[in-house]
Amino acid sequence: MGFNYKINNKICPLEEISLYLDGELSSKDEMLLELHLVNCSVCREELNSQKKMLSALSFAFAKPHEIELPKDFTKVVVTKAESGVKGLRCRKERLQALFLCSVLFLILTIGFGAESNKIFSILNNIGSQIITIGGFLVHLTFDISFGIAVILRSLSQQILYSSAFIILFSGFALALFLLVLPRFIYRLSRVKAN
Repeated sequence: MGFNYKINNKICPLEEISLYLDGELSSKDEMLLELHLVNCSVCREELNSQKKMLSALSFAFAKPHEIELPKDFTKVVVTKAESGVKGLRCRKERLQALFLCSVLFLILTIGFGAESNKIFSILNNIGSQIITIGGFLVHLTFDISFGIAVILRSLSQQILYSSAFIILFSGFALALFLLVLPRFIYRLSRVKAN
């Protein structure tokens, strides 16, 4: 057993008293502690005060609940809370929330006093890391877009300058024109007749 505290030139095992009450000490350590309690009034007082505290806690938790909550209590509270909360829907509420957060930050900064330099240093580090990540994402997006544009340009040049593609595209356009032209003439003649 480790005797931790030195009181009146005696080493007192104050930490072991709670272990003793919980029944977590070995039989040898229990015997050593009981021998020490016979000669030490400080440890006996500590033991008695811990026993009183445990007794009070047992009594407090042993009482049946004095307040009975209705079965739909949670539902009623949630409904009222949701109906009473406006949220940050309008610009005025957002500005008020931003103002309150700024004031709280200022109060905390003043409250920390000398430690505020550390806070600003941490915030500066966080800000620079966010900017670095943002820059990386912008560059990544640009590089991916540029790569896709180069690939599409290369493919389109091969397709456009290929004679087979030009013949195929011309044939498709002519077929589409021949299918659409009669319908267009028919609709135009119906409009003029009415």
